[in-house]
Amino acid sequence: ESRGLGDVYKRQFISALVTAESIVFGFLLTTMVTLMQLNNSAIKNLIDTNRFPELIQYNKTAVIYSFLSVILTCVFLLTLEIQIPYYNIFVAIWIFVMNMVIFLSYRFLNIFYSFLKR
Repeated sequence: ESRGLGDVYKRQFISALVTAESIVFGFLLTTMVTLMQLNNSAIKNLIDTNRFPELIQYNKTAVIYSFLSVILTCVFLLTLEIQIPYYNIFVAIWIFVMNMVIFLSYRFLNIFYSFLKR
């Protein structure tokens, strides 16, 4: 049985999404390690005012959602050819998690780059 061209493009697109999400996941982990090694006045000020744990929590939340996004997209890729129960609910959750990754990553990276400027 041959698959239609649309199915092939859908599979390639979702495979590319998994790759992009994995890169974001790794990048968020790398930025946190970089942030912990920075030794500038902005970081010292955060530590002195007990705000550094808050920044770590922002990163942790973004990393968790990013990892969840990779997992859900992999499941989505693996189940393209079979009909899973509650498909519409699964897609809604997947889209929600993808959007959360975008917003949470932006929040953390916006703060992170403000520290690099100082």
